[in-house]
Amino acid sequence: MLTMDPRKQTTRESWNRATRNHNRHKGDQAAFLRGGGDVLFPEELELLGDLRGRSLVHLQCNSGQDTLCLARRGAVATGVDMSDEAIGFARALSEGSGIPATFIEAELIDWTHTTEARFDLAFASYGVIGWHEDPGAWMRGAARVLRPGGALVYVEF
Repeated sequence: MLTMDPRKQTTRESWNRATRNHNRHKGDQAAFLRGGGDVLFPEELELLGDLRGRSLVHLQCNSGQDTLCLARRGAVATGVDMSDEAIGFARALSEGSGIPATFIEAELIDWTHTTEARFDLAFASYGVIGWHEDPGAWMRGAARVLRPGGALVYVEF
């Protein structure tokens, strides 16, 4: 388990509850993915383009469903999230679906500002920035993990 300041720990605990509640009603998601099920929207795929062989980090990946759908399209996918519940679920979903991806439990801004990993694409979607105290730090971190010529694809409501 990560060590973090009390406010981030409270946020993490909230995301852990949300993860349990969100996935409780969805049935066998691994079977859904194994059967070709997809959770991505056409506009996301259009913005991302051809993923074959490209390294991609999914920032605040939650339970990994989107990450795994991106990996199935050929991305070498890594998902990062602070929720240990979400990362545990994502790892189990990867194993159960047979879709390989890497999932890292980490507070995102800290991770993006310290990791040596670099990616062709960074992807984030729907509600990931609004609760951060410093959205600029989030964006600087996203830029930092990109290789030269890399792109951030951020889709929001």
